[in-house]
Amino acid sequence: MLTLSSALNAGQAATYHKLDYASSTQSYYQQGEEVRGEWRGELAASLGLSGEVSSLAFNRLAEGQHPETGEQLVRHREAQEYKNLDGSTTKAVEHRAGWDAQFAPSKSVSLTALVGGDERVREAHREAVGVALAELERFTQARIGGNNPAETTGKFVAATFEHDTARPVDGYAAPQLHTHAVIFNVTERADGSTRALQEKAFFESQNYVTAVYQAELFQRLKNLGYEMEAGKSGAPEIKGYSAEYLEASSPRSAQIREHMEKAGFTGPGAAQIAAHATREAKQELTSAQVLAAHRDLAATFGNQHETVINAARSRTRENAVTPEQSNQAREAVTYAKAHAFEREAVADERVILRDALRRGMGDVTAAEVRAEFQTRQRAGEFRSVEAPKYASAGRFTTPETIAQERANINHVLQGKNTVSSITTAAMAEEQANARGFLNDSQRRVVEDILTTRDRVHGLQGLAGTGKTTALETIREGAEKSGYRVEGFAPTSKASGQLRDAGIEANTLQSFLQRKTAMDPDARHLYLLDESSLASSKQMRQFLDKVGPNDHIVVIGDIRQHQGVEAGRPFQQMQDAGMRTSQLDQIVRQKDPELLRAVEHLARNETERGIALLREQGRVTEIPNGPERIQAIARDYASKPESTIIVSPDNKSRQLLNEAVRVELKEKGVLSGNAETFRTLTNRNDMTGAERTWAARYELGNILQYTTGSKAEGIVKDSFAIVRSIDTAANRLTVELENGKIVSYDPKRLRGVNAYRESTREFAAGDRIQFTTNAKTLDIRNRDLATVVSAAPGQMTVRMDGKGERTVTFDPAKLRQFDHGYAVTSHSSQGLTQDRVLANFDTGTARSLVNTRLAYVAVSRASQDARIYTNDADSLGKRLSVDISKTAAIEIPRAEVKSELRKAVEGFRAGKTDVSIDKLKSQGKVHQHAQPSERISAVAKEYAATRDRTVVLSEKQSDRAAITAQVRAELQQAGRLAPNKEVRTVLQEQHFRQEGRAADYKPGDVIQYGKGSPKHGLLPKTEATVEAVDSRRNLIIVRTGQDDLVTYSPSRLKTATNDSKVYRPEQQPISQGERIRITRNDKELNVRAGDFATVTRIDDRGSLKVRLDSGKEIELMPRQARHIEHGYAVESGRRISAERFIVTGDTPEARSLKSIPANARDVSIHTTAPAVQQQKAPEREKTPQQEQGQKPPQREIQRGYGIGLSL
Repeated sequence: MLTLSSALNAGQAATYHKLDYASSTQSYYQQGEEVRGEWRGELAASLGLSGEVSSLAFNRLAEGQHPETGEQLVRHREAQEYKNLDGSTTKAVEHRAGWDAQFAPSKSVSLTALVGGDERVREAHREAVGVALAELERFTQARIGGNNPAETTGKFVAATFEHDTARPVDGYAAPQLHTHAVIFNVTERADGSTRALQEKAFFESQNYVTAVYQAELFQRLKNLGYEMEAGKSGAPEIKGYSAEYLEASSPRSAQIREHMEKAGFTGPGAAQIAAHATREAKQELTSAQVLAAHRDLAATFGNQHETVINAARSRTRENAVTPEQSNQAREAVTYAKAHAFEREAVADERVILRDALRRGMGDVTAAEVRAEFQTRQRAGEFRSVEAPKYASAGRFTTPETIAQERANINHVLQGKNTVSSITTAAMAEEQANARGFLNDSQRRVVEDILTTRDRVHGLQGLAGTGKTTALETIREGAEKSGYRVEGFAPTSKASGQLRDAGIEANTLQSFLQRKTAMDPDARHLYLLDESSLASSKQMRQFLDKVGPNDHIVVIGDIRQHQGVEAGRPFQQMQDAGMRTSQLDQIVRQKDPELLRAVEHLARNETERGIALLREQGRVTEIPNGPERIQAIARDYASKPESTIIVSPDNKSRQLLNEAVRVELKEKGVLSGNAETFRTLTNRNDMTGAERTWAARYELGNILQYTTGSKAEGIVKDSFAIVRSIDTAANRLTVELENGKIVSYDPKRLRGVNAYRESTREFAAGDRIQFTTNAKTLDIRNRDLATVVSAAPGQMTVRMDGKGERTVTFDPAKLRQFDHGYAVTSHSSQGLTQDRVLANFDTGTARSLVNTRLAYVAVSRASQDARIYTNDADSLGKRLSVDISKTAAIEIPRAEVKSELRKAVEGFRAGKTDVSIDKLKSQGKVHQHAQPSERISAVAKEYAATRDRTVVLSEKQSDRAAITAQVRAELQQAGRLAPNKEVRTVLQEQHFRQEGRAADYKPGDVIQYGKGSPKHGLLPKTEATVEAVDSRRNLIIVRTGQDDLVTYSPSRLKTATNDSKVYRPEQQPISQGERIRITRNDKELNVRAGDFATVTRIDDRGSLKVRLDSGKEIELMPRQARHIEHGYAVESGRRISAERFIVTGDTPEARSLKSIPANARDVSIHTTAPAVQQQKAPEREKTPQQEQGQKPPQREIQRGYGIGLSL
């Protein structure tokens, strides 16, 4: 295989060349001779290099210089140290000399070439390295600088050094054939100029080049007569060596594995670190010592190399390529196509070629596969698509994929304004208001869907926004209008949730397989939930199947996990212009601080969301993997009720489940009478193409035949166990349930599920998760349950859900279940738990640890979420990686965004003039002759809209005038009750000098924090100012105990500084009033700045209000004092509203900049022709400022709001 080092600096390269690459201690089979390197690459010839590698040329290239003249080819960066402000030292990156690309065959090949002395094998390795390096060179790129993409040059210069032993372990240097190829940091552009390399392309090509090396080596060894097989990771293995001998000959690998296990790390990066950490000091071993040790070990295991080599030499093999063999390349590319495009719409050419080489291993070469691919590309079977800006290789799709995506887009575009609305607007509004607990977002969605005239309508629903309740309301409205409502979802779990909402629902696949004809006269409303999990192929089949007059609502969340199969139709249809309603008010999180973090995660502000969780003490760093798992298990066991653990991969999930069970056993939560069952774990790693390839199966795999085979005597839904695998003939031999042995080519059977069998222990109290559907038991895939009892042949469980339900089944027949304490992020989607414990290891694969994992995992929690990680500092950045499904038809996001969205983004970026022009082009900027006309127009526009509209004005006098006129307009429109009650509300005051008695006024309410008990001012109490003596700087207050206390604010500094002062104001309040909460209230779980609507005014002085989140609360008289009218505000920060009206004589740039990114409509009313961007006009003084008080210090939190698609 090929491994690539991190960049070497010039000093390292020179040292390695002297002590490692060219050292005789690295090639004992050369009998003490210095290793003579060899120049490789097209650039080597241009630089006049050929033959052996000299130290001078090597060291000059490492310094970025011409190997012969010493001329500087690449700008040389000297390492320098800088002192930081905190006293720490930062060392700048030294000139990067190059990268060490190491090619190594499997141990069986090394033993044959070295211990066996077959020089032909060593030559086969050299030739394979040469071919692989040439393929790697094709992707060489030059750094251009700036924001420019790298330029592909296809030229590099490399020095190769062949070694034959591994680094010693306990004095034993094991035989290990390998070649170092040092690729220097220089390339040549088409104009002859030289540049430094962009190494990213090499790492992106690593898997492909590994496949090239392995395929070339496999075929060459096969031609030499060796009996070959694909070993671990597809590496060519020579048959005939025992596992024990191979293990004894690999002490270095065992040493690295042991170190990784102790440290709890995984992955290639961790392996490289472990390799450096476990290196033993250089040992002076003679060639005679090393070779004698190899011979002694070989003799211990019976000199197996002799048997292997003799057998190879005695075999005869027809080396000429026959027509049948030439067909192997065609078959390999066909396989690669099916494999690649089953799960992605677009594939990197290297992925296609890599998979073809792996499938044809031993029968095809890299040149044959590339030629076959190019032939089929010219025939139109592979279509080139535009690659991303920084891509290092070509991207391809298929005509079938393009047709599927185009059909879905056409269904959207051609279905616009083609169907009658389900109900009238009045009926839709009545239905939306039929349930008083719906929030504004839910009501809006109900009205949108019941009144849309588009055949295909989207519903983008964030996690935890009350989607099920909204859909239930939509169902009721549609059924009242004579529509039959049916729901579908890609998963049985999601379809079950639709049924919980009273919607007739099944899986999407079951609908697509229906044989009955559709009734053209029937009126249907089809709801496709979790459509983000549907593939482009499924979406096309669904849209093709439904009637032309049917209403279709596709529902999902483009930020959560996407489907396994190819395409992202839900997002693509939105990009293409599908009208999409936004369900964006999150109601799941009950903890306000947790909600803030989830809101950031929901709008893809992952780093900020994780930073908030860390600030809240919800992130724990434990670098050691096993210790972290134990900590999570202890946390779970401390409070297991309504707690779920989320981990990105199945391996860590299983470790967590085991650790939790240990903790629960110690606490006595689990019964001591446990039963052991043999369970099945689905091999989801296999694509449909892989199921046709015998080599992808494993001995002992359990197979389930969902369709069966009469020809083979296999019954539908029966099981079998894999007994033998013939990779050469591509045949499986299985044992059926009746004991019959059957052998067949897997290409001939469809509908096969593969499982791995495991032994699991279960006891009463265990949590389990089902991993299949069991219709007769009403069990859905991913359902969770608790074991009530476990006995041989019988298990009873209590299912999670609203209703109490127990199920009894035979674990020998229903075997697809596992422990359910920890689940993967994909399995958790759709769940809600009070508490979530997340295991985020930054070393896990990028495809698993990304922004979707963070959003889905944390948003499962309603009360608390805690993250355990190996690296808290890098976690936010690591989770910010976006991994999304590809699309063959890319609709650039810049084109999708409306002019309004662009304008809002411009305001937020400070590009005010450009954004004003965009709004002007849409008629959104209104200029008025007089301020009174402007204020009147603003009030009328507000009244003409529904709620969730906010006016932004920096002038307090404007806000007061607008509020008065808006209330008058709303009363006239009947949206505000005519009868009003004048309420006393408290407005917080901010004094410039906290100790001045003159700032206080009789009637002011002081809320003390710590207070001053010895002066009669108790902590957490209120007092009312009765009188003020400015001359002596004294105030007299009446406490809650009706005591009069006189004190100087400047003398009781602690009491004064830790208090808040509120001034009473009279404000009219009516039923239907829009208000804004002005003080945090933990008891009610509301925050200052929350908007609400008054639903009832109680005679006792309390107010019933409905928060914009949908929650109904009652403000008792004392709590009702901390409100204000919610029509006009100073800033849009921390406001989740749909529509913003910005007004002022000259609205300032800062007002426009405060408009949240989620705004769906913006208009501007001004009495001046321009918006001040450079110099802001003098702001009107507030009453507090006129009295010498501090201006209100509002809490500013950047980015508050929820992103909406327009």
